[in-house]
Amino acid sequence: MPWKKATPIELSEKERIILTENAVGTHKPQHMKIRSKIILLSSEGKTNNAIEREMDVNSETVKIWRDRYGSQKEELKRTEAESPYKMRSLIERTLSDAQRPGAPAKFLDEQVAKRNL
Repeated sequence: MPWKKATPIELSEKERIILTENAVGTHKPQHMKIRSKIILLSSEGKTNNAIEREMDVNSETVKIWRDRYGSQKEELKRTEAESPYKMRSLIERTLSDAQRPGAPAKFLDEQVAKRNL
């Protein structure tokens, strides 16, 4: 079975600046620093395995964030051309966790409504 080629990452200068600030910023969450660094290393042409070893993260982590960032390539280009001031928020939204459903409700809507009377 052939290996799937890693998603190529090409960054504009503005993207590189924002990701570098995220990767080294003192007031950024740790997960944002790690994900930004993964993207920066990917843009340097490093393989997923090389990034995994250098950063001491799981190979699946590298693949997930590289693929997710790569899938936003068109939207990032469009945003940079049309409204560059929105780039930072788009990059941070792209590198944020997806919404999770949470635990199922323990009470029916009728029970909650009855309690609030």
